[in-house]
Amino acid sequence: MSAAYPDTFPGQTYGVQPLSEQDPNSPDMFRDNIRLVQSHIENVRSLARDALDGIERAYQPNTSPSQTAANLANLKLGLQNLSDVLRTTGVGALPLVEMGTMQGPPEEQLVQQTTEAIKTLFTQHTRNQENAVVAVNLLTASEPLSRR
Repeated sequence: MSAAYPDTFPGQTYGVQPLSEQDPNSPDMFRDNIRLVQSHIENVRSLARDALDGIERAYQPNTSPSQTAANLANLKLGLQNLSDVLRTTGVGALPLVEMGTMQGPPEEQLVQQTTEAIKTLFTQHTRNQENAVVAVNLLTASEPLSRR
């Protein structure tokens, strides 16, 4: 299940190993996969800088359009490799967090939001049960006095 990307990282393989060797859901495997993704991201950043540099210097002498095209092709390949790694390792399913906000909301706020959501759901459930009781009572109520 492991795949190598010799063009990008010679000899490097995904952190995914057969189940007999290591549990794919273990914290160690997750940590290894995060490191692998980080190395791919650094590679893509470097390729993007090279491509951007070639684009910015496109009209200067000594700038090779074929080298810029090769840099763009390498960047596309690097992005595809990163996408594959994210998909294969499962790291790509994680939520994105803004760079400045490494911490989530405070615990008190999370508790308050959860409590409010539970109260709302409980109230809605209770109301549904009461409405169901009324509907059953109306359906099973004895008929009015027979007509004469």
